[in-house]
Amino acid sequence: MKYPLITPIALALGLCSASFNTYAADDWDESAWEDAGWEDSATTSNTKSPWALNGFVEAAAGGKLQDNDAISNDATLAETRLQVDTRYEWKTITASLIGDFYADDITSKVSGSWREANISWPIHSSIDLKLGRQILTWGTGDLLFLNDLFPKDWQSFFAGRDTAYLKAPSDAIKASLYHAVNIDLVWTPRFDSDKYISGERFSYFSPMLGEATADPNRIHPQARDQSFQDSEWAIRAYKNVDGLELAAYFYNGFFKSPVGIEAQTMQPYFPKLNSTGASIRGSLFRGIANTEFAYYNSKEDSDGTNPFVPNDQLRWLVGYEQELVRNLTLGLQWYLEWIQDYDEQIAASPFSQYEPEERRHVLTTRLTYRLWQDKLTLSLFGFYSPTDKDALVLPSASYRASDQWSFTMGANLFKGQEEHTFFGQFEDNSNVYVRARYNF
Repeated sequence: MKYPLITPIALALGLCSASFNTYAADDWDESAWEDAGWEDSATTSNTKSPWALNGFVEAAAGGKLQDNDAISNDATLAETRLQVDTRYEWKTITASLIGDFYADDITSKVSGSWREANISWPIHSSIDLKLGRQILTWGTGDLLFLNDLFPKDWQSFFAGRDTAYLKAPSDAIKASLYHAVNIDLVWTPRFDSDKYISGERFSYFSPMLGEATADPNRIHPQARDQSFQDSEWAIRAYKNVDGLELAAYFYNGFFKSPVGIEAQTMQPYFPKLNSTGASIRGSLFRGIANTEFAYYNSKEDSDGTNPFVPNDQLRWLVGYEQELVRNLTLGLQWYLEWIQDYDEQIAASPFSQYEPEERRHVLTTRLTYRLWQDKLTLSLFGFYSPTDKDALVLPSASYRASDQWSFTMGANLFKGQEEHTFFGQFEDNSNVYVRARYNF
């Protein structure tokens, strides 16, 4: 593995330190402002500035733990990243702009992207509006998403970037109504897909080849980039009743990954999807319990006989979290994916030997231990599927050395008996990573 980014890291950290030490508060001569007649309260140091600026510089590196015959590059993460978070408040209006700028040694690119670029304001005493690029999320699962059909970045998650990067941004309009029942309405004028595994950093299983591959050209889906025509709608209605958090969800759009195949061209695409669901969350014994379900209606395969489009699915989640002893928390989840019209799917499938089980079960465990006055956090998250007989284990340790400096190390460990199961296909992509961050 190569790590040629040390010099840019040092330079970036040096520039940050220099720029934020140049204008220390003690350097200002307030008497000079008063002598000049600028003593008005609007310009004194006691007035809160409408501007807020912060961010971080981060260096990250990671690599595979074993050889992968499908992909030659052993590195999974090798980048220097600068994030700048700027916010401006004027009366009731808030503008937010969060940009990431990074040098990536794996792609040999220096690039940037906006995680947020939006304006929000209350247009009525009970209605808030947010327009622009924003991070959207809802639902009750811990790293399991049923009704949360906003885009995810699975490449970042498997590579070891901060978990915040699992949530990819949406270019959307969100209206929130606060009344007897609260309602969130999100309209995305143009479809925002997941950042799915495509062969750039990780190999994946191809049913057509019958083996793992890392050829990005094999996943080149038809674009759904027509504004308004390829739009998405998401609705959440929620309310607290006697300490219980109740919510109902609806989604109209598309599968977030290209799981469909166009029969004539054999090109992947994003099939149409409707989803309806609900969730409950509340106190139970000494912890918090939750349950959530969703029904996925695959609009292009109502009877399950189209082998190139996913069938309808019922998804159900039950979870519980409790602090076992001081600073040690345990979280448990059971998750079900139940394929509808399964017999029809198997009969029509050209690759029936690679089809998932009718009922796929997944169990998860999260252990979190905080010590040294919360400066050190040890975490262990594990997925295990007894039906697929595969697993993903995510150990990590994070240390906060100061308000500015923090360090993280961890691993993504895949295991499976069959190379076509969800986690089993990534077994040769198991990796370790380290990150160092300077906050300003």
